[in-house]
Amino acid sequence: MIALMIEVFRYLGILLIIISMVRMIRLKSIEIKGLEVEAIVVDINENRVRTGRQVYDEYTPILEYVVAKKVYRKPTLASQGDKRYHLGQVIRIRCKPGNPEDFLIPGDLRYYFNPVLIGMTGIMIEVLVFLLIRFL
Repeated sequence: MIALMIEVFRYLGILLIIISMVRMIRLKSIEIKGLEVEAIVVDINENRVRTGRQVYDEYTPILEYVVAKKVYRKPTLASQGDKRYHLGQVIRIRCKPGNPEDFLIPGDLRYYFNPVLIGMTGIMIEVLVFLLIRFL
């Protein structure tokens, strides 16, 4: 039974690492090969977030941009405590030519946070499996 659980964890770790790598390659591909478009900050959603003892302001810019004569209006990543962008600001973004709703702001490393976190989790699981096999 323990051997089966170890194998399941091993495959889970490998799967998480693969998912992380695919996501990072996809993001990097958009950043390098994506269609460069100018977007305008047309709105900023402001929220006060309360998490137990911590209270902070969260700002989510809404971007508007045009690709192939179609107007897109999409939120970008939220920032906490500071306004990175202001109304009317022009931002250069990159989007997938086949799916303009999928975009990122070049140089903004926050897009890579989740894939890195998923990959680190996969690596930690693999190390744990290695240690379990070694010492059991």
